[in-house]
Amino acid sequence: MKKTLTLMAMAILGSAFAQTNVTFQVDMNNFTGTFTAPEVNGTFNSWCGNCAAMTDADSNNVWEVTIALTAGDTVEYKYSHDAWTGQETNDPTAACTNGNTTNTNRVLVVPAAATTLPVVCWGSCGPCTSPVDVTFQVDMQLYTTSFTAPEVNGTFNSWCGNCAAMTDADGDNVWDVTISLNAGDTVEYKYSHDNWTGQETNDPTAACTNGNTTYTNRVLVVPAASDTLDVVCWASCDACSGVSLDEEAAIMTLSPNPANEGLNVDFAGTQGNYAIMTLNGQVVASGTLVHGQNDVTTAALPNGVYIVRVASEQGQTMQKLAIRH
Repeated sequence: MKKTLTLMAMAILGSAFAQTNVTFQVDMNNFTGTFTAPEVNGTFNSWCGNCAAMTDADSNNVWEVTIALTAGDTVEYKYSHDAWTGQETNDPTAACTNGNTTNTNRVLVVPAAATTLPVVCWGSCGPCTSPVDVTFQVDMQLYTTSFTAPEVNGTFNSWCGNCAAMTDADGDNVWDVTISLNAGDTVEYKYSHDNWTGQETNDPTAACTNGNTTYTNRVLVVPAASDTLDVVCWASCDACSGVSLDEEAAIMTLSPNPANEGLNVDFAGTQGNYAIMTLNGQVVASGTLVHGQNDVTTAALPNGVYIVRVASEQGQTMQKLAIRH
């Protein structure tokens, strides 16, 4: 009887920790960045990097790896590539994720029998859809810092740097690039230049952004058909005002310039918003404007050259401002 109970206990213990093979599959056909090999990182391998690297035996860009997991466990994981060089950005509201808006991972309850998971698109709970071509356009005419080429960085290319560099074929300082994206996807992105040497600082309250005050990115729901996005000004949801810095005086006048303790903004519009920015695009002061004289305190700003950006019903305008205490 004792031997029988021992065998039963061993059988129960063995079933409690039974391992089952799970094959993970990710489709990289719509991934626009560069990579060597995807990998699976999760709670089951301590997010180890490339210890669960995937392979593509038939060269169809659908990558897979089989991992032995404990049946019944609930695990979290995500796809990355090249030892965390890049990682997917998942939707916390999607059915396959954990709902965590900060660390959004996929979730799996490990089945009792060996299983091959359905093929999913990188950054999606479902299969890849036919990509559409989206042309991004940014107007750099009011950007005052030197640059060589703007670029588009986003969730769709793992914020890769200059892998989506833009060009200006007609020399009008409106730069563009066309990227293939999955129709229906919601993506985040921003404009930067020269492999993150500089990046735009966006307004989290603006309609085209995600509302995140720390990481303020533009948001796009990818259209069903190929499309060209409207031209927008660097760091704005709108088109540039179309006037040069010297012509801005017709819309606003800054005095004194250089300023010391305070600045007066004589605003010709009805109402608007201003932002004082460093030459790198960092906003150091902001507020609202009404028609006429507006007093702005500048006592706390270090000496240097700044840009005053004003957004109003007339569009967006900018002027240089010097601070000299």
